[in-house]
Amino acid sequence: MNIETLMIRNPPILSKEDRLGLAFKKIDEGGIGRIIIANEKMEGLLTTRDLLSTVESYCKDNCSQGDLYRISTTPVIDYMTPNPVTIYNTTDEFTALNIMVTRNFGSLPVVDINDKPVGIITEREFLLLYKDLDEIFPVKVFMSTKVRTIYKDVRLDQAVRLMLRRGFRRLPVINDDNKVVGIITVVNAIRQLAKAVDKLDPDYFYNKAVKDVMVTNLVTIDELASVNRAAAEMIVKRIGSLLILNKDNTVKGIITERDLLIALHHILVMEKFKEKL
Repeated sequence: MNIETLMIRNPPILSKEDRLGLAFKKIDEGGIGRIIIANEKMEGLLTTRDLLSTVESYCKDNCSQGDLYRISTTPVIDYMTPNPVTIYNTTDEFTALNIMVTRNFGSLPVVDINDKPVGIITEREFLLLYKDLDEIFPVKVFMSTKVRTIYKDVRLDQAVRLMLRRGFRRLPVINDDNKVVGIITVVNAIRQLAKAVDKLDPDYFYNKAVKDVMVTNLVTIDELASVNRAAAEMIVKRIGSLLILNKDNTVKGIITERDLLIALHHILVMEKFKEKL
C-alpha cells in the first residue's frame, strides 16, 4: 500500500517570495503545522516551530508594533527549511514510516514524479494503521516518565522559548501544589502569535500567561491501556498527546504522537521479522 492512501492532499503551499504574515494565517487556518514552499517543484518547508522562532529573532523580553510588522513582512525564504527530504506518492507506507522514525522527522512532503508537491504525511496519519494491528503493548512501554512541566503564571513567550530550546511541542501546566491544571502546546502559542502579527498588537502574545491560553479539558489514559487505544483517542480527539496522572493529579507520564510512531515502527518490524521465519 503506498503513501497516497494516508497523506493529506492539497496541503497549504506558499512561494518563497511570500511573506511570513501570510504564512501565519495559513498555518493557523490549516491545522497541519506545516506549509510547503514551492514554485511548481518543492523548494522548502515551513513549520510551526520555524514561525515561533521569529520571537527569538525579533523580540527579546518585549515586542513592539514595529517588530511585529517586520516579522509580518519578512520573506518566507528567511525561515523555511530549504530542500527538505521528500517521498514520492508511490512510496510504500513502511518505507515512509522508517524514514520518519530513523531521521526523527515530524512530517514528509509528498511529491509526484515531476517533484511537484501533491501532499504531506505527518505522524497523526500513521496512527490510522493501528486499527488493523493486534493489541500487543501497553502505553507504559513507550510513554515518557521524565516530563517537563511549566507553572500556570509563566509568561507565554517564556514558555515558547523553553519549548523551542528543549525541542518540546507541549508542556503540562501545574499549579502551586504541582497538580496538573492544563496543557500548553505550540499550536496554542502559534494561534496567539498569529493574532498578534495579523493585528500588529503585541498584547495578543506578550501580555498573556500560560494559564490564559492553555487547554484545560485534559485527556488522560491509563498506563496499562494499549497503544492502539491511545492512537484511537488521539485520532478521534485530534490531539497530539495523552497524559498519565497519579491519583493526586500530579504527572506520572505522557505519551505523544511521536511515541506512538516509534511503537508502530517497532510492531511492524516485529511482524516483518515473523514473516521471514
